[in-house]
Amino acid sequence: MSDSTSIEDILGPRPEITRGHATLECAYPAGEETFTGLMMLRIATGAYEDTDELVEGFVEMAEEFEEYFPDDEPVAPTDVPARFQQVLDEYKRVVHTTSYDAYCLLSLPEILPSAGLILSWGDGFDSSEALEVVCDLADQYAEQGMDMRGYVYAHTQDLERLVLTGDLYLGFGVLGPRDDVAAVAVGRQVVDVLRQLGLPFTWDGTVGARILVAPVLYEIELEDETGEDGIGEDAD
Repeated sequence: MSDSTSIEDILGPRPEITRGHATLECAYPAGEETFTGLMMLRIATGAYEDTDELVEGFVEMAEEFEEYFPDDEPVAPTDVPARFQQVLDEYKRVVHTTSYDAYCLLSLPEILPSAGLILSWGDGFDSSEALEVVCDLADQYAEQGMDMRGYVYAHTQDLERLVLTGDLYLGFGVLGPRDDVAAVAVGRQVVDVLRQLGLPFTWDGTVGARILVAPVLYEIELEDETGEDGIGEDAD
């Protein structure tokens, strides 16, 4: 998206959010309480590029099924690949287009680095792990001679919450020693980007609070066929 092109020029006006994620009401509702629900939830985040790795994780959970899902009907480890494919097919049945909000959020990996901000999106289970990824990315940018001033992150749990509730929390900060003034400036830069994208947000303007982007509908259309590069694709 060029400086002279607005998001509305590409997508039109942002539609009103009148429903939750399509996977919340389907044959395998997204959620953390059931085996297939968690499969659906993790597919819906769009954070997992390697299908085989995702399936392997569920095979490991199936080996200790009662520990993870004591109230769910057991699934044998050998049945996991077929069950995953069933859930993936159901996802594709109910999510057949990339939503306006998802398109906007998926543009952040291009927009933020060009503004001097590192983005960690769906990396790590929690804030600590996401910040480890930020440090690795900072080293990579430095090797390329790029001066990055700060960072923004949304970890795996954030994306799962986004699917389930329509609420996305973005963490942010500065690289190097603590500098609250500079960190607040990063926060302002992030909300400026969100404003330009037409996304609703709430932030109290302090370094101690994450930025809430809500309500948003984050639905990503996946490719018709799976491949080595992942289960989904970015919106064009």
